[in-house]
Amino acid sequence: MQFLKKYAAILVLVMVAFSACKEPEGIGLDVLPEGEEMPIDWTLIPVEAQTVRYDSVRTSGRGSYAIGDFGDPIFGNVQSQMYTQFLLNSEPGPFTTADVIDSVVLNLSYTGSYGRVDKLRGLHRFGVYEILEDMLLNEVSASDTAFYSNYSIQNISATPLGTIEFHPDLLNDVVSGQDTIGPSLRIRLDNDLGVRIKNSINLNDNDLFVDEFKGLNIRSISPTMPYDQGSLLFFDMNSSDSRLELFYHNAEDTVQYLFSINNNNALFTNVNHEFSTEVADAMTGGTAVGDDKLYVQSLAGTRIKLKFPTLRDLNDLGAVAINKAELVVPVDENSLDDFGVPAILTVSSIDSADRAFTILDQTAEFNGIDYYGGIYDETKKEYVMNVARELQSLLSNPDETDYGFYIASLVAVDGKRVVINGPNHPDPEERLRLRITYTIID
Repeated sequence: MQFLKKYAAILVLVMVAFSACKEPEGIGLDVLPEGEEMPIDWTLIPVEAQTVRYDSVRTSGRGSYAIGDFGDPIFGNVQSQMYTQFLLNSEPGPFTTADVIDSVVLNLSYTGSYGRVDKLRGLHRFGVYEILEDMLLNEVSASDTAFYSNYSIQNISATPLGTIEFHPDLLNDVVSGQDTIGPSLRIRLDNDLGVRIKNSINLNDNDLFVDEFKGLNIRSISPTMPYDQGSLLFFDMNSSDSRLELFYHNAEDTVQYLFSINNNNALFTNVNHEFSTEVADAMTGGTAVGDDKLYVQSLAGTRIKLKFPTLRDLNDLGAVAINKAELVVPVDENSLDDFGVPAILTVSSIDSADRAFTILDQTAEFNGIDYYGGIYDETKKEYVMNVARELQSLLSNPDETDYGFYIASLVAVDGKRVVINGPNHPDPEERLRLRITYTIID
């Protein structure tokens, strides 16, 4: 019975702290009756941290897709290429022998970039290639298929349908036929593709059409970008402006037909990293290197693996209620440059299979970001996450194995990265650290 009373008291204090998370101290113990206040204490919990590489992340079903090649001055080279089907919007034509193919254009709607897009260091060369194998298994829809960053399609034509050398223009509208659309990359393709489409007998059924025209691979064809050159370009593939355009004419008319490219198609990116010596050494050096610096990179790059080896020693004090658990993640200011850092870092728990799961503190039940934090503070040059609920669960379940946590960026939607000070940084105020505020229930 005494244990149940203590456990209930812990739950009450924890819930009070959560509901009061916007107060200056985040404790909320002033709601307790006079004379029943409980002493509050705090401690720094030792942190073990190391940089680890992602195996893969999902790169299908996204709002933004990366293509390009960037020679990151800290992390090394990163390349991303896209694979996509293109589908019928309606039955084109009917074509006749009088129809003449004028052009075929792949239009990709820009959403942003990461890296260099200036004239001096931002020259890109892209190629578009025809995919020669099925992207989807028989009778499996794109919405039921997950593609990952480490997957690539092997059977692709060696001859490009089209190539382009360009400096990205993410600001100015472009002309498509008689229309003006938003900033886009337009790649002229071989007219032979249009002739083959015109002569196809599979223009009234998308399943038959993709059996014949399996898809396109768009990738950088530049030599590996050197230090501080190139960029990753991001495209909104759910925009109606992202499409394959077929232009043709006859004696009476000029016609533009649009093929769909979006998340209803099989559509994903493959990402490849060639890490710098600095980052490669961090991944092989374990916690010894992690004590000093740690590396987080989006697009299936790197993340931080954490453990708090003495956390459960708090149970030796008695029944402990965690009021707040602030994971302070300071940025190495010497690494800051004009590329910017991730806007948000997330903390995930790890299971026995090394899979990452959203922690309780980030769920909508506890107001998500408003409670958890994780947003980059440009003034303090740090991220702060409140992980009290998750750590309370570890304390309250001492027999469950603690496999640790990951700190990561939003893994597949931008190319940003950040260098973090390790837990043994020379300046204690600039270290990665876990500060726990707690109450002991008598």
